Amino acid sequence: MQRKILAIFAHPDDEAFGPAGTLAKYAAEGTEIHLLCATKGEVGQWYNKDKSLKDDEKRQDKIKLENVREKELLSSAHALEIKKVEFLGFIDGELRNNIYHKVAEKIIKKIEDFKPQIVVTVERRGVSGHLDHIAISMITTYSFLKTKMAQKLYYHCLPKKYRDKMMNEYFVYFPEGYKENEITTRIDYSEYFDKKVASMQAHQSQIADVNNLLSRFKKWPKVDHFILQYVNGLTPQIPETDLFSGIKV
Repeated sequence: MQRKILAIFAHPDDEAFGPAGTLAKYAAEGTEIHLLCATKGEVGQWYNKDKSLKDDEKRQDKIKLENVREKELLSSAHALEIKKVEFLGFIDGELRNNIYHKVAEKIIKKIEDFKPQIVVTVERRGVSGHLDHIAISMITTYSFLKTKMAQKLYYHCLPKKYRDKMMNEYFVYFPEGYKENEITTRIDYSEYFDKKVASMQAHQSQIADVNNLLSRFKKWPKVDHFILQYVNGLTPQIPETDLFSGIKV
């Protein structure tokens, strides 16, 4: 049986700034990985906009951030060897209550069609506190529980020890992170750090964030941290160093 992971995020770059190392590791080992992205990051900052427009002045009026970020995510996914990327067609900053079930319908259909053993998303505080992240975490959790098809749901999370005062300047409150005993699963991606860097650098429209975060990732241990939130038909042995531990494939 083919190993499969479905990764679900709110915006382009969430995969790169998040568990890119883990995704690269499993893809390199032969796992089929698909990525769902709820939005195209339409309202994000465009840090190198002026430079980008000068490269193609004749098309200035037609260049849109959503088109740029879509291409960036596809480039990032290529660097990570993710097999398929799908955009769910929702708008950045508008993952709100009245469309939650519409988002869930698309995620549920994907789970039913793809049949992954593992589903990965962000933890319930959204890692950074971004409200779209929180929404996609909750909706993914709902979808996982409704389908009862995937065997494990993982939340990617940030250890408390990695949070510093610089994060207080984020545009909303940056959550405090998780204690070591709250983290169930640690994945060493040191052999694949170059792929994480490549995936991050694919997001050139977000270059300020890329450079800021990359300076942190270079200092931190090359380990992704997860919380195993739900399981179906398994008795997990915690702590884990493999997302597929306990799964027969």
